[in-house]
Amino acid sequence: MFNWKNIFKSWAGIPVLILAALVIVWFFVIVAPRITVAFKSWQAQRAYDKMLEPYYKDTYGGKTPEETYDLFISALKNGDIELASKYFVIEKQGNWLKTLEEYEKNKSIVDFVKELEDTEKIWEKSKESNETIASFEYQVLIEKGAKATIDGQEVEIPPGNYTNESVFSKYPNGIWKIEGL
Repeated sequence: MFNWKNIFKSWAGIPVLILAALVIVWFFVIVAPRITVAFKSWQAQRAYDKMLEPYYKDTYGGKTPEETYDLFISALKNGDIELASKYFVIEKQGNWLKTLEEYEKNKSIVDFVKELEDTEKIWEKSKESNETIASFEYQVLIEKGAKATIDGQEVEIPPGNYTNESVFSKYPNGIWKIEGL
C-alpha cells in the first residue's frame, strides 16, 4: 500500500517535491496574472456599465432626431417644461430646465416655440451627421442689432446672416437626445 508519509523519507519524494514546486510556479507565473487581468477587466466593465446606466434608463426621446425635436416642442406647447428639459442630453437637462423656467417666467415660451417650429422648416441635415450624431444647420438673418444672454452674460449681436445648428446625440438605448439648439 502506498503511504504519503513515507514517500518523503526516501529519494522517491524528490520528484514529487519538484513536481509540486513546478505546479506552484506555473500557477503564480501563468494562472495568477490571468486571474488578476480577468478580475480587473471585470471591474472596469462593471464601472463602465454603471457609468452608462443613466443613459440606458433615460427613455425620453424619439427614434429619430426629428421625432425628439417634435416631442420637445409638444411638451413646451403643453406647458410641461420639466418634460421638455428631459429631451436634452443628461448633462444639459438641469441648465435647460432653468432656461425654460426663465422663458416661462418672462412669458416667452410661445415665441420660443414659434422660433423652434420655424427653424425646423428651414433646417438641413449636415453632411457630418452619422448614426450617432445628427446636426441640422439653418440660416438666421438678424436685420438690426440684438442682445442675448449667454451663460449669464449679456452679449450684443450685430446685424448679419448667421448659420446656426441643432445637434442631436443617439443614446446607447437607441433614442435621440438634443445636444444643443
